[in-house]
Amino acid sequence: MTVPKGEALKQALFVPAIFLLLYMTAVVFRPLIPIDETRYITVAWEMYLRHDWLAPLTVNFQPYHHKPPLLFWLMNGAWGALGVSRWAATIPVVLSAMISVYLTRALAGRILPEGQDRVMLVMLGSLPFLLYATLILFDLTMTVFVLAALLCLYGFAQNRRIGAVLLMGLFLGLGVLTKGPVAYLYVIFPVLLGPYWAKGSGSWLGWYMGFIGAVLVSVIPIMVWLVPVLKSSSGDFAYWLLWEQTAGRVSGSYGEAHTRPVYFYLPLIPVMLMPWIFLPAFWRGIRQKKEMLAGHNGFKFLLSWLVPTFIAFSLIGGKQPHYLVPLLPGIMMLLAFSLKDLQRGVLVKTVLVMTVVFVTGHMIAAQTAFKAYDLAPIAAFVQEHPDHDFAFVRNYHGEVTYLARLEKPVDSLERNHLGEWFENHPEGWAIIRYRIPEEVEDYKMLMSVPYRGKRLGIFSSRHD
Repeated sequence: MTVPKGEALKQALFVPAIFLLLYMTAVVFRPLIPIDETRYITVAWEMYLRHDWLAPLTVNFQPYHHKPPLLFWLMNGAWGALGVSRWAATIPVVLSAMISVYLTRALAGRILPEGQDRVMLVMLGSLPFLLYATLILFDLTMTVFVLAALLCLYGFAQNRRIGAVLLMGLFLGLGVLTKGPVAYLYVIFPVLLGPYWAKGSGSWLGWYMGFIGAVLVSVIPIMVWLVPVLKSSSGDFAYWLLWEQTAGRVSGSYGEAHTRPVYFYLPLIPVMLMPWIFLPAFWRGIRQKKEMLAGHNGFKFLLSWLVPTFIAFSLIGGKQPHYLVPLLPGIMMLLAFSLKDLQRGVLVKTVLVMTVVFVTGHMIAAQTAFKAYDLAPIAAFVQEHPDHDFAFVRNYHGEVTYLARLEKPVDSLERNHLGEWFENHPEGWAIIRYRIPEEVEDYKMLMSVPYRGKRLGIFSSRHD
């Protein structure tokens, strides 16, 4: 049935309109959330100050070997075009989220055409997708390159063209530049299990050699950044960047690896299915999975991708909920198939309801919960006093460097060294997180705000 032009235009504009609303809501009502968002935008800010995109990354003007540079490049590109602002810095993430929706539809059109017309709506209404679509994190940018690589892989299974190998290598390399070697883990299992889902597609030696070729191609964009970085950095930087950040997180031995038990992700499965899990149509569609298991190659492809990747991330020592974000498109494709008997109007209404919940929740949180994460008052005070030296008690992750537009480091120190620091910096001020006033009674309070269940204040020595 032909869709009228007016209706087709309305459908085409629906997705961009939703993302524009999400973007405006996030930047208006939600502060940059410490410590991740504030840290990453600080890394981008220090790159901006250096005017050198190929130099080693820094946070608090010290080497930062935790992440590759692509997201910071995108943020600096946005700043170069639009000026330095949180508004501009959020654009690459939101665009990545929107592109991932369209790429999910493209992949669904290849493997599960029964759900391709619905998968964009299912993804837009997904609770975890809405939560991460506007956060300055790496995972949705990674999702773009994972989906692009999987599209190339599926194309290679059908025609074995060298162009698919070259493009897959390019997208894998960009994925590594986004978040590191974990990019390979998101796509390796559909490759290894090719004989299960891609039967009759030619020589399996050629299949695996094609992927090896893609990995070799992926090294090219990586080396564009890595070679100049290693030339201008110490051997320790190379060790931390190339080994500790990968092996340490896998084993959980790295200090910031977020080590959690093997079952950590299991309770998140129902959350990843929200709100669709509450619809009776979802449970009716579940019964149809037997039909797919009987021989649906698209379903086999999704199983080859989602199940072993989920198990692999469960076995890895370091875990965070957002590590599973690049798997959301596959889950949304399964959901779209389960909901294939649901009228489009119901899907649209669900998306609109979830969007209203997102907007309303942000408006309410801006007056309540978000106040405990808003570092803008502290940063404004720091920015108004550029001639003072500042210390941050305990580990400093760049929380106020970007917000205060600092161009010099903040001293990071333990509480028991604060007295000595004040002796060496009699005009200096310290940013201290505390629970009760007695903890800071030896110092003069200049200001204080609620912060993550405690308070965060700026203090001077009693003797100033």
